[in-house]
Amino acid sequence: MDRTNAANSGWNYSDPRDLYKTADPSAKAYGSVHIMRLAPGDRRLTVDWKDFEPSSGSTSGRAYSLTYRLRGQDEAVHVPLSASDERITITDLANDQEYEVWVTRTDSAGDSKSAASSSPVRLFRPGVVPGIVVNYIHPEDYTYGFSGRSPASPSIVRLEDGVLLASHDIYWGNEGQNTSVICRSEDDGETWAFVNFLYPCFWGKLFLHRNRLYMLATSTEYGALLIGRSDDGGATWSEPTVIIPAGSREAGGPHKAPMPVIEYKGRLWTAIDYGSWTTGSHASGLISAPADADLLDPASWTTMPFLKYDVNWPGSVGGGNLAGLLEGNAVVKPDGTLVNLLRYQTNGGTPNYGRAIMLYADTDHPERSLTFGKVIDFHGNLSKFTVYWDAQSSKYWSLVNRVTNPSISQRNILTLVHSEDLEHWHITADILDYEHNGWPEDCKKVGFQYVDWLFNGDDILVASRTAINGAHNFHNANYITFHRIENFRSI
Repeated sequence: MDRTNAANSGWNYSDPRDLYKTADPSAKAYGSVHIMRLAPGDRRLTVDWKDFEPSSGSTSGRAYSLTYRLRGQDEAVHVPLSASDERITITDLANDQEYEVWVTRTDSAGDSKSAASSSPVRLFRPGVVPGIVVNYIHPEDYTYGFSGRSPASPSIVRLEDGVLLASHDIYWGNEGQNTSVICRSEDDGETWAFVNFLYPCFWGKLFLHRNRLYMLATSTEYGALLIGRSDDGGATWSEPTVIIPAGSREAGGPHKAPMPVIEYKGRLWTAIDYGSWTTGSHASGLISAPADADLLDPASWTTMPFLKYDVNWPGSVGGGNLAGLLEGNAVVKPDGTLVNLLRYQTNGGTPNYGRAIMLYADTDHPERSLTFGKVIDFHGNLSKFTVYWDAQSSKYWSLVNRVTNPSISQRNILTLVHSEDLEHWHITADILDYEHNGWPEDCKKVGFQYVDWLFNGDDILVASRTAINGAHNFHNANYITFHRIENFRSI
């Protein structure tokens, strides 16, 4: 990949100043103090911050403070910070109010003091949040404007030592869409901390293979399909390699979400689309590589020809100008058939929700395209969903955005569903349900969506792209939240 900053080897940036210089060279110069993570909650805010300027000798001449105030007001509160503790939680805030916050370093020399560095001003809004906040970006916070203003595409993985990693990209329509954030939890998801940025990185999926950590992503929306590896738990990353060359919004290109990467019959498999919303649809395919191959060698990967959606497939939804399929799950049926189970964009059709499509793969010939399998009834086809097989229960499980109000674009209910055969799905329970909990916010501006999740003993651990407490809309979220579904098999 083309890199302009030799100070960062590989894919990752731990110092945001280096990220800014690379991603937006025309941006104004930033000081050494930065807010790395925000986590607003009920009348409170947790701030992770860092000073990236190394000190020469004693730091006794440095003093730090956090300042916050209601947005646009002059009156502010100043809170002294300890240089040794780069996290602070402030309380007694007003829910549903807009605030500004920043961190300042003051240097002392003799009797004089000067404000040596001040972080960019960040925006936040306190409020009740379901789950635990991994990260937050206010919809009018342009700190990462070169990529976007909305945390999206969450991915979650548990490392061999028990540490949880969660990633998300930074999205906004027609913006750069080129930066991802990795956060880390060492206490089973109770608290989270910033690790680093990956650039260029979008639509990324973290996964483990042979006890090694990988990220499969695109460089940007419809950019090159990339893969990189970390050998130290996500702290540093290799230079990514290109599996599929970049396309464009206008002509189409690689498209994905954080979808499962599975091993079957000696190969790794995962779903990739090709197309764009601008061209009107996405064609469907799988990429695969031998399980023992060097995954960073592009020659290891086989990309099958992409299959276009056909309105004449038996059982297809009629009417409307349907956008077809995207964001598929590579999953194995009980009879051993590898399929791609896909989101079916049925908006405007008859019916306009409640269907998914299954395409079949030829595992003996990974170079051959998918073939049509069947249309199935499915509760959450209008948003990305992830499907995994659980050997203990002998069932497939998924978390979906169940539709209860077809008159709106609805992602405000997150429902656990299961199936014995991958074709007939049953509702287990609603896990997050904003519409029926009596909360005051407009339900059309709330979403628990694009969740990535994993089995963890008797529980399911979930990372959600959550829009709540003043998100731009249900789609452009402002939180990544973490959730635990306890004893899911017995619900």
